[in-house]
Amino acid sequence: MKRAGFTMIELIFVIVILGILSAVALPKFIGVSKQAHNGKVKAFVSTLNATVGPTVWAKSISDGHNGVISTYCGTLVSKYIDKLPSELTDNGDCSFTASTSNGGQYGINFTDGNANGSPRWTESNTTAGVAQ
Repeated sequence: MKRAGFTMIELIFVIVILGILSAVALPKFIGVSKQAHNGKVKAFVSTLNATVGPTVWAKSISDGHNGVISTYCGTLVSKYIDKLPSELTDNGDCSFTASTSNGGQYGINFTDGNANGSPRWTESNTTAGVAQ
């Protein structure tokens, strides 16, 4: 009578191979979460510069504020941004602070617009965003 099954040696080989594969793959996945959170912050900056900035800048010009949008900063998130990423906190001055507990590495700095140019948002090197 022939028995079907695995021998102890075959099981040990499978465990060793799985251990080697996990040892090779694990370091590649360690920083993936942080990279994803930072990517979300950078994408949000691009969205601010491409859509929100020109819209609010045009409203500022039509309202006679010469392109300065700092007067709209208190209501920027509630009126012009559908959802703020969980990595960010609105500072109320058009800048944003990144939450390091959620993996954010960059804050978002703000430079106000004028009659000749729309406002700009940029990633800061720290988690604290600053209005300039």
